[in-house]
Amino acid sequence: MLYAHDEYVTEIMDSLLLSVLQRTTDPIGTLIIIGSATAIGVVIWILGTRLKTRVQSANAEVIRAGLILLLTAVAAGVLVIRWNATGTALSIIGVLEFGIGVGIRILLTILLAVVVYTFTRILKRLLLGGNSSASRVTSEHQRRVSFYISQVAVYIFAVFGLLSLWGVRLADLLLGAGVLGIVLGFAAQETLGSILAGFILMLSRPFAVGDWVRIGEHEGFITEITINNVRLRNLDGEHVVLPNEAVNNRTIINRSLEGKLRLRLEVGIDYEVDPSHAETVALDAISRLDAVMSQPAPQVLPVRFDDSAIVLELRFWIDSPMPQRKWRAIQSVVHNVKSAFREEGIKIPFPQRELTGRSETGGFRIVDSESRRSSQAGAGPQTSSSDRVE
Repeated sequence: MLYAHDEYVTEIMDSLLLSVLQRTTDPIGTLIIIGSATAIGVVIWILGTRLKTRVQSANAEVIRAGLILLLTAVAAGVLVIRWNATGTALSIIGVLEFGIGVGIRILLTILLAVVVYTFTRILKRLLLGGNSSASRVTSEHQRRVSFYISQVAVYIFAVFGLLSLWGVRLADLLLGAGVLGIVLGFAAQETLGSILAGFILMLSRPFAVGDWVRIGEHEGFITEITINNVRLRNLDGEHVVLPNEAVNNRTIINRSLEGKLRLRLEVGIDYEVDPSHAETVALDAISRLDAVMSQPAPQVLPVRFDDSAIVLELRFWIDSPMPQRKWRAIQSVVHNVKSAFREEGIKIPFPQRELTGRSETGGFRIVDSESRRSSQAGAGPQTSSSDRVE
């Protein structure tokens, strides 16, 4: 029964192919239609390229793709009518089951290619063009990677559709692709790991292009994020390329994400100074600076007892964090606090040590030069020396 069905299908294919060949007895007319459509398509492509200079690039590509799709559909319809194959073309299921002929398959292939191209241009317009709410919620890197993934998915489905249209057995193809994928997976583990880490970075969004970050021991500004690596320019003007896998496994500090940054400085005051008075003077000196944000307000807190001073910690915020703004703010705070302490007579002590003699040895005895000379007058000539501790 199966053999009879195959013979039936073969007879139908042969008859339909012969019918198409008989209907296209005027190849010149067919070539004129195809040539005219091709010429118009070239004109549309050139005009679409020029249109990019007047409107947004994504919009121009959508318009160009739509016109090419319309032109292809019209040309395909004219050819189908000329070949008297309207009924067959409308019954797509019959086309795929019995294989009406190479001509119809070529038309469907071209039409599918134009549809795919148009659809990817629309995706590009939706994901990368304009200032939509989705564009504001997601980063540029996320939208670009999402577009690439969607584009690859559309191309894969299109290839599978074309293979099915031309009668290729997908089971054998998928089996071979699976074996090839295993081989490539073992051969390119690090590359695939970086690519996977790139998708993880895209979803977690720890930073964006232009952010001031510290990744492990590297600090600088993000200049580029790709599917395979992250590039940053450090504070010495060097460009550092970090694989995504390495970035994903290191501590990431983003100093630009909040739009403000808190800085800390420590200053010591003498133990004889009232800490509350020193706190007030330092806080007033910091608050007068334009480089320091008023909200959140700066703080001055005593944090510990040091060997020779009570240590105060100065906490203040800067907006739009940049290395230059950070160091300018620190410089201004140091100068202002030092000047304010000098005006108020608040001493910033040098490191000091207190020496105490043991009671059983009589403690320390300070001997000046005159006392030493008088005590050693009868002991013969001695070498003079400055004051010392005995």
